[in-house]
Amino acid sequence: MPEDSIDQARRLLEEGRPEEAIALLEPVVADDDEDAEALVILGMAYVQAELCSKAIEVLELADELVEDHCVVKMFLGRALLTEGQFAYAEEMLRESIRLDESEPAAWADLGRIHYRQQEYRKALELLNEASHRFPDDVSVAALHALSLYRLGDYTAATEEWARVHRLQPELMAAISNYAYLLLIQDRSFEATPFVGAANTLDSEDYRSRILLGELRFKSGDLDGAAEAFLSVLEKDPENIEALAKMALIMHLATDEAMSREYLSRAEMQLGENPESWRGLCGIYPLLGMTSEYLDCLLLWAESDAGAATPWVLLAGEYLRMGDHEKAQEAWDTVFELRGYVKVRCPLCSEEERLPYDRSEGFDVFKDTTCSHCGRTLSMPRGLALN
Repeated sequence: MPEDSIDQARRLLEEGRPEEAIALLEPVVADDDEDAEALVILGMAYVQAELCSKAIEVLELADELVEDHCVVKMFLGRALLTEGQFAYAEEMLRESIRLDESEPAAWADLGRIHYRQQEYRKALELLNEASHRFPDDVSVAALHALSLYRLGDYTAATEEWARVHRLQPELMAAISNYAYLLLIQDRSFEATPFVGAANTLDSEDYRSRILLGELRFKSGDLDGAAEAFLSVLEKDPENIEALAKMALIMHLATDEAMSREYLSRAEMQLGENPESWRGLCGIYPLLGMTSEYLDCLLLWAESDAGAATPWVLLAGEYLRMGDHEKAQEAWDTVFELRGYVKVRCPLCSEEERLPYDRSEGFDVFKDTTCSHCGRTLSMPRGLALN
């Protein structure tokens, strides 16, 4: 009986066995392509099995048969997202949330659409609300952390990855991202146990080796750092972060020929992945290549249009060069991308995020007052760089 097959397929899905569920339901749907329940379960199975074009086909049929079905729209939205049909996917997911606001997966998928389109501010605004609604959902928290990271708000992103780690302590993504953020904020003491945890969890994972290399580099162990980064390159000769760090290590070892070779190999790997820019740009000033640093930051900003980090770095570089007009323009871009002005009091160390209104602007050279300790906050020193 079709009902028995549907019930069994549903159980198989709950057990994470979509292929078996598909084998049960495809004959049912072939016999009756208006069996809405079979179509829904089959579509969910296709999504779980990553057969998204098939999922779209059957879920669109189901969507015509069952009006305003939040689960159909959610899974259809997820399949469309996977296929890169962002506008249609967003429409379905917004409809799913309108019908039922209590499903965190729909919020996470909608945030993922904005993230994939480099609309990090939109993703952040949505995920801020989702995080309040679903404080224990790992997918929402992880995507929230990634959006904050793209917007260059490292302290907030660090707090979010710490929350993800508390929710799922063995998740490598949480351990590695948390450790990495601590390291790039020069918080090596805090990062050390998490670098160790990553290498205990999987010492062969490239993320574990990168973290170990970073920690050794920051501690002054250049030989140990080189060993870690070279082990990454043995498995992935095109890893841009390892190549860039080896260029710097060779420079510090006064082997300029090898430094240039590693740098050239790193530059050849620049592509659409936004992280490739981060891996390379920060090396240039350490090599004394100021012009190349500026060029890299501008190309990074162009490549990852919704990211604030390259503009934060550009603002700092323009300020160092004494070009206040360009520094103000770069900070204006940061504020617009984030939707807020992040300030940090150097006296009491408290952070504040002030809503940004483009029509009013924000003068980065005008001193303000810390709302926590009441002292004068010297600007632009009080602007948080991360």
